[in-house]
Amino acid sequence: MRKTKKQLFLMSAVLVISAAVLIGCWFAFSPKSEQGSKQIQVSVVANQSQKVYNMRTDALYLGEALKEYGLIEGEMGAYGFFIKSVDKITADESLQQWWCITKEGQDVMTGADSQPISDGDKFELTLKTGY
Repeated sequence: MRKTKKQLFLMSAVLVISAAVLIGCWFAFSPKSEQGSKQIQVSVVANQSQKVYNMRTDALYLGEALKEYGLIEGEMGAYGFFIKSVDKITADESLQQWWCITKEGQDVMTGADSQPISDGDKFELTLKTGY
C-alpha cells in the first residue's frame, strides 16, 4: 500500500514537471510580435482575382491590423475571431467556403487575432471551398 502511494506521488510529480516544461517552451519559442510601426502586405485572393494591400500599422496582431483597415468582418467564436468576409467578399457557408490565412505561402497555425506581425510580413487571405 505504501509503495503504491509513493509511485502515485512520483508519477504525479513527473506529470506536473513535464507540463511546466512544455508551457515554458511554448512561451519561450512562440512567435513574438514587434512593437511600433510596421509595414505589412496582405493579398486577398478570391474568385480568380487578387488584390494586394500595403498597410502601415502599430497593431501587434494581424486581426487588429485587418480590422483597423476595415478589411475583415466576422464574429468572436470559441477559438477566437472567425473571419466571414474579406474586402466585402463573404464566404458562402452553403458552399463550404472559408477564409484561409497564410504567411508567405505557408499555413499559419493561429487565428488572425493571435497571429503576431512584424515589419515586412506578407500574408494571404484566400477564399477556399470545401472543408
